[in-house]
Parts: sequence; C-alpha cells; structure tokens
Amino acid sequence: MKYKVIKLLIGILLIVFVLYVYPIGKLMFSNVQVTKAILWDEYYVKASCNRYEYDIFCDYMKGKGWIENKSARLGGLHIFERKGETKGITNTDVKTIVVNGKLNFQALTHRFMK
Repeated sequence: MKYKVIKLLIGILLIVFVLYVYPIGKLMFSNVQVTKAILWDEYYVKASCNRYEYDIFCDYMKGKGWIENKSARLGGLHIFERKGETKGITNTDVKTIVVNGKLNFQALTHRFMK
C-alpha cells in the first residue's frame, strides 16, 4: 500500500513538472513570442533587448482580438476588452522567460523562492 502511494505521488509530481515546463519549451524551441501557463493564470514572454515584455504581450492580445482599454487602467492592472468580455492582466501576470534566446533563470526561480 505504501509503495502505491509513493508511486502515485511521484506520478503526480512528474505530471505537474511537465505541465510547468511545456510552455517554457514552447518558447525556447519555436517562433512563439507569448504562451500561457497551463497550471495558473500567467503569460510567458520571449523578449529581445529592443522590445519590452509588455509591448510583446499587447501585440499578442491584439492578435487574439483583445483591445486594451487604457482609460480603465488601474495602476499595474491593464484592462483588455473583446466582444463585451473584460479581462484584467496585472504586471506580475506577464513573465519574461526567454531573453535574447537564453533562459531567464531569475524569473524561473522567483516562483519557488516566494
């Protein structure tokens, strides 16, 4: 019985790890500039030295049909609207994971060091 529980816990940990790493791999090994995390409500960005992460994210949202309502912005909360729907994205919901083709380890480790 104890062996089955340990096996189950290891399986769950492996699944969570894969779901966490998949979007990061998608950024590293494809031309995708922005991807959404699977396990929580965050967006990962591939940035270069000449563009800010939020500009890249805004282009991504425009491509999905969302328009930023700058008059409704509340500090770090950016409001996007599409077909009567409203979505709020804070500055901390957008993480730069890849910078100039290299992993941003500071952003990766920040999640586990809180």
